[in-house]
Amino acid sequence: MPLKFRRGVAADRTTITPAQGEPIYTTDTKKMYIGDGSTAGGVEVGGGGTLTVNTQDFTSSGTWTKPANAVWVEVTMCGAGEAGNAATTLTPGMGGMGGRFAAKTFLAADLASTVSVTCGTALSWNTYNSNGTSSFGTHLYALPAVSVNSGSSLESAVIMYEIVNNLGGSDLYDFWGNRGINLAGKEEGGVGPASGPGGGGQGHYAGGKASSGEGGAAPQEVKRGGGGTAGTTGATGGAGGAGGYDTVTGFGNGGGGGGQGTSGAGGAGGAAVRGGGGGGGGVGTTTGGAGGAGGAGFVRVRTLCFG
Repeated sequence: MPLKFRRGVAADRTTITPAQGEPIYTTDTKKMYIGDGSTAGGVEVGGGGTLTVNTQDFTSSGTWTKPANAVWVEVTMCGAGEAGNAATTLTPGMGGMGGRFAAKTFLAADLASTVSVTCGTALSWNTYNSNGTSSFGTHLYALPAVSVNSGSSLESAVIMYEIVNNLGGSDLYDFWGNRGINLAGKEEGGVGPASGPGGGGQGHYAGGKASSGEGGAAPQEVKRGGGGTAGTTGATGGAGGAGGYDTVTGFGNGGGGGGQGTSGAGGAGGAAVRGGGGGGGGVGTTTGGAGGAGGAGFVRVRTLCFG
């Protein structure tokens, strides 16, 4: 069945004031109008109005302010990433996991003029802290890096929170950048599926790149590497490269693993930003390298404006 907008003759159009974002079609003049919540008959599409996109990126907690003439608001976010693990003189450190991903689109009229934005605090290696959760008011949230097993109490709590609050939230399964732990014989950090942040690389290997929408049955295998570069091998191991972030989605890449020290200390893992996982430390003969810091959470709010 075809989608039908509110419609009628032009003479009747100005007798109503369509809600913000509500489309109207005049059957006699064959023109489209869109409501702004205050203009009788709406604003003609192509009749002097302009569509623009306002983007506000949050790398630390703050307040989103709704732009003028807002129609639709798209929120994408990730929770905080995990730091990489320190290496020993025998074993390279594992890379940290990237934070969970969440996204939702809202009718601008349903949102207040300002909304509190929280960017989760980066996690230490192999820990979970609820302070790592990112959120857009009470409308949407994304968990930090955490492995949730089916049937666990944490999983149950997350599901109940979503149901009670009618929220979209982090997917409970595989929505993080995998640690670099020789998965399928590869040590690079895995990408985050469906535009999520990347995982950190194991010591001596590159970090994972934040995904630009790639996903699949085994998202951790889609595109490895591409994040922070691996540290160089030398008498003293070189530090892993910083993760940086994906210019399309804004999410963080994983930090690179530290290089091997052949007669001294191993290199430190590279740091991550915007939800990426930190790189693991490199093996050294005297001491292993430290793990790189994980990235704090990240929130992007894009608003479609017409007027």
